[in-house]
Amino acid sequence: MGDPYAVGRRGFLKTGAVAAAATAVACGKPDSRWRALSEGEAQTLAAACDQIIPADQDPGASQAGVVVFIDRQLATRQKKTLPTWQAGIAALEATARRRQGKTFVELSADQQTALLQQIERGEGDKADWGELAPADFFRLLHGHTMMGFYGDPRHGGNKERVAWRMLGMPDPPVRGRLHETPPPPALAPRPAAAPAPRKG
Repeated sequence: MGDPYAVGRRGFLKTGAVAAAATAVACGKPDSRWRALSEGEAQTLAAACDQIIPADQDPGASQAGVVVFIDRQLATRQKKTLPTWQAGIAALEATARRRQGKTFVELSADQQTALLQQIERGEGDKADWGELAPADFFRLLHGHTMMGFYGDPRHGGNKERVAWRMLGMPDPPVRGRLHETPPPPALAPRPAAAPAPRKG
């Protein structure tokens, strides 16, 4: 199986139509490279995360490994929330099909943004969302996208410290671990001032 880190935003979008049809694939199946998500769920999630943090001169959410971060959380610390994520992703897909006749990944960037804004406002069909509140799912999606993009790379996101480099900040200190890279010159400690010469 390939490394999920190697799949960039273009790769996600290129195979999105095919993968979206696989959203019903159960997690843990051999054909998924992900720990908790199916291939189709990961494709949809990547497209949604990229609308929250899109690529510009810097990588967007999926390129920075946000989906990897979320997948790892769902396979470990937040395993109990996996059904909520799966339901939310499926509902997002159902809403896209109901309103646009396409999968979420197949929508244009503007259509994806508009749909997510509707979900954020809680505008979801009961037939698609069931007992899950659309606005609650959007908050979950938004919060984890931000955590994955700006958090410690050890957890799967912020690949190659892209967010920290974008902000011009050094690695934050972690107990028991030295910085792996020196801070940029602008943030490096200033040299100690030379002692004043003695008079006389």
